[in-house]
Amino acid sequence: MLIRMPSEALLKLTKYDRIVVYLFRHLTVGMTPTSMPYEIHFSQEHVRVAMRAAVADGVIDAEVANVPDIKYTYDARREFPAEVEQCGPVTWLQRGKGLYKLRRTRRKNIIDFDQFVPPPLEIAIDQTTPFISSLLGNDEQAVFTRVRNIDLLSTVLGFKAWPIQGHHRTSVSYGQIEIDEVQAGIDRDGIQTIVPISGKGGQDKLSWSQALNLNTYASEKPPIPGLKIRSIGLWRDNLNTVWIVEFSPHTDIDQIDIVSVRRFSFQ
Repeated sequence: MLIRMPSEALLKLTKYDRIVVYLFRHLTVGMTPTSMPYEIHFSQEHVRVAMRAAVADGVIDAEVANVPDIKYTYDARREFPAEVEQCGPVTWLQRGKGLYKLRRTRRKNIIDFDQFVPPPLEIAIDQTTPFISSLLGNDEQAVFTRVRNIDLLSTVLGFKAWPIQGHHRTSVSYGQIEIDEVQAGIDRDGIQTIVPISGKGGQDKLSWSQALNLNTYASEKPPIPGLKIRSIGLWRDNLNTVWIVEFSPHTDIDQIDIVSVRRFSFQ
């Protein structure tokens, strides 16, 4: 049978972690490490049933109304607790409106840049005025502002990229997603290219599920079919440097790789 952590260890976890442990237990009743399937399908109602059970057992104080916020936590903020990944990494993915799956994946979902050999630090001359800088926070929008002010993405891409849309919330084949920004341009070979972007800062991090959303958006949504895809992730680390990551354009999460990484300090 699958291993369950002791109750005292469970109660030391965050509320969302306790919920996903209960969800995992609910979805894997009777399973063993060898019988656990590649994908486990579930819905929002399964999450709510698990939460009700956790409330009844005194594990959480109340249900969480916003289930997508629980999912977002494991898309951008932290990994699953160890009990959920006892058979290897899993990722919480969409498969329709209010429908989800836990998929066994080849790596953990959150991209841990601490495991990378940092690329050489490049200097970017920040053209954000002191007044505007004093108003910026530390989230993805602050990252975008500094990058946009000096058109840094065009430098990284190797061609002029033009903003098309920001905060684009839309539906793709497996459900609703939000793309932080969409840019486009014609590359040096004359190929029309779409550039979907995810930006993270503060406590939020880049992940493979976000890269999947970028690639799926770029392959399904543009009104012009067959565009070249250059998916980009922006991440500001705790040293206030900005990492610009390009993902390969695959639409299978396990096939997506990082094509290039550059790191900039704004001065």
